[in-house]
Amino acid sequence: MGTESIGRLFLQYSIPTVAAMLFLGLNTIVDGLFVGRYIGTDALACVNIAMPFSSFLFAFSVVIGIGAQSLIGRKLGAGNALEAKVAFTTALLVAGGVSLLFTAAAVIFPIQTAYFLGANDHLMPQVATYIRYLGLFLPCLTLMMVLDYVLKTMAMPVYAMLALVVAVSSHILLNWLLLVKLSMGIKGAALATGGGYTIAFVMASLPFFRQKAVLKPFAGSFDTGAARHILYSGSSEGLSEMGTGITTFLFNITLMRYVGEMGVAAFTVISYLAFIGNNVLLGLSDGVGAIISYNYGSCQLERVRKALNLLLAATFVIGLGFFIAIFVFSNEVIALFLNDGHEKVLTFAVYGAKVYAFAFLVNGLNIVAAGYFTAIGTPKQAVLIAVSKGIVWITAGIVALPLLFGIQGIWLIVPMAESVTVVLSGFLLCRHFKQQVYLSDNWDKGTG
Repeated sequence: MGTESIGRLFLQYSIPTVAAMLFLGLNTIVDGLFVGRYIGTDALACVNIAMPFSSFLFAFSVVIGIGAQSLIGRKLGAGNALEAKVAFTTALLVAGGVSLLFTAAAVIFPIQTAYFLGANDHLMPQVATYIRYLGLFLPCLTLMMVLDYVLKTMAMPVYAMLALVVAVSSHILLNWLLLVKLSMGIKGAALATGGGYTIAFVMASLPFFRQKAVLKPFAGSFDTGAARHILYSGSSEGLSEMGTGITTFLFNITLMRYVGEMGVAAFTVISYLAFIGNNVLLGLSDGVGAIISYNYGSCQLERVRKALNLLLAATFVIGLGFFIAIFVFSNEVIALFLNDGHEKVLTFAVYGAKVYAFAFLVNGLNIVAAGYFTAIGTPKQAVLIAVSKGIVWITAGIVALPLLFGIQGIWLIVPMAESVTVVLSGFLLCRHFKQQVYLSDNWDKGTG
């Protein structure tokens, strides 16, 4: 990663990483397609109400994965394999421990969790069932995500992609078997999702048991300093993912208040489309992040700048593509998630999707900016971006926009939050590179 041309590395890492995140997004959407068509819109709403529970753990997994990728990449770039092994072992232990706590909460307190997430008495039984059975597989989800990020640092992005391809294929097969053939309902949807996570975890773990693997499970020791560094470095990406859970939670409560189950079902479908788009953009940023962290660790700033410029250009083009696709095909795509007799939900969701689509014109730039600061080991700026778009402006929008514009104002919240935050992202990047001008001589001499 320190000598190959940046353009070639960009393609080598970005394509399989984007494909992997795309398949991870499809893994979630498969649930929506099967649940919406074979169980019904109430079940679709139940899956979305339960989503923040797993989203918070997913966010924590991203914190550990990104933090470990950044730390391990810089240690390997500096030639320090021993500290890279310590970081890997620490990441696995922290991720495994926290995921077990989530599993315990899901299995012991599913009803309380369902009510907390906004389920009403009508939807609560299905939400609780989904949480209880999905909770059994949460450790596999967490460890799978951590291993996926570390595989990219080990120069195995294609294998990471293949693991998720097999997982999604298995998930589709399990959904067909458990929902269509065995009619297991919401429990079957949870088991199918958990089965996909488990298969991905098993595949992602295999390369680390090779005899020649640089990183092996538990080859290093647990280190509290490394744990703090990993949590700190990955905090921005985790806050961004946590913002997704917070957004879903606040949207569910707001839509239940203004519209009811129909509104939650419509938002569920929109969130699936957004999840696909965000995953592609996040995958692009994460894949190139491994290149950035390695070259930053080896003091090659010009290569870092080239990688960032390519990343920004590709992100804008992809975001524009998603914006156009949603405007043109939203009716046909959303109809796939709904069975017959739900025309009101379809109309409501199509309108919301077209308004929501404006977020894709700028949100990729926010993802790239946050990912860049994380990759170079200065996550304070990335935390500001994540908090701005995922918490501060989302919360402000939830409070103000429905009062000003009614139900239609709900769909404006995310585009507004992303648009305000892109100004902050641009300012932070410009300030950073102005500061780097004064350090360029040190970088050229390899003393930065």
